[in-house]
This record gives sequence, structure tokens and C-alpha cells, in this order.
Amino acid sequence: MLKRLLPLLFLLLFAGVSQAAPKPDDHEALAGLKSARVIFDVRVPDMERLVFNLELLAETLEGMKAQGVRPEMVVSFRGPGVKLLTASVIDKEALELIRWLKKQGVRFEVCAVAVRVFKADPAQLVPEVKLVGNGLTSLIGYQNKGYAVITLN
Repeated sequence: MLKRLLPLLFLLLFAGVSQAAPKPDDHEALAGLKSARVIFDVRVPDMERLVFNLELLAETLEGMKAQGVRPEMVVSFRGPGVKLLTASVIDKEALELIRWLKKQGVRFEVCAVAVRVFKADPAQLVPEVKLVGNGLTSLIGYQNKGYAVITLN
């Protein structure tokens, strides 16, 4: 009897393994969209989180494109992390990610209020980012133009 049950047990045990899991997508959320506008409110305190979030933005951009949606992305930096965007502090990986994202059409802004408050040198900001008067004003403007606001810390 055990000889007859072994093949059945084997089939039951490995039945789920043979079926590939469906590839996840965002078709329900993106249904009907040809483009999507988003502004990311980025307030990262250290380089590790900056790089992580830039990688996440790149993956998000590529994922949207792959699903047929043209992203319009703005990244707005404020808080103490604005110092990370200066030539003397930024690391190679973060700068390469910013440059790649910029080539894909992503716009980068840095809040002048945060630059002043956290004593970053505006002349040292990497050229890929644009200094704006007030990051909060920028967020208000973009949100009123239909951009979704997503906070990344």
C-alpha cells in the first residue's frame, strides 16, 4: 500500500513547484493611464537611504514604462539631506543614479530654505539638481497641477 501512496504523495508535494507564480504587475492601479505625474518629497538623512531611494525611483520609473505608462517625475529634496547633494559629499553611486534618472526625464529640485537652514553651500550643489526658492511651495504647486505627492524618508 505504501508503494501506491508514494507516487501520489510525491505529486501532491511538488504540484505547486511546477506551476510558476504569476509575474506581479500594477495593471489595476494603472488601468486607463497613458501618463502619470508624481513629485517625490525626499527627506533622507544619510547617503545609504539616498542611494536606496534613488534605486527605488529608477525601478518605479522602469516599471511604469514597462506597463505602458509614461511617468512625469519630479524629485524634491528638503531637510538635512540637502548636504548630500553637494559635490564634496555626494558619492559616485548616488550621482550616477541622479544622472541616469535625469537622462530619463526626471527633474530634481533642492529647497533653498533647507540649504540655508542646514548650512549647505548652494554653490557646491551638483549641477543635476535645481535650487528652488521653497520646497514646500514647489510641492503645493505641483500638487495643484495634478501631481501625486509621495514622501520618502
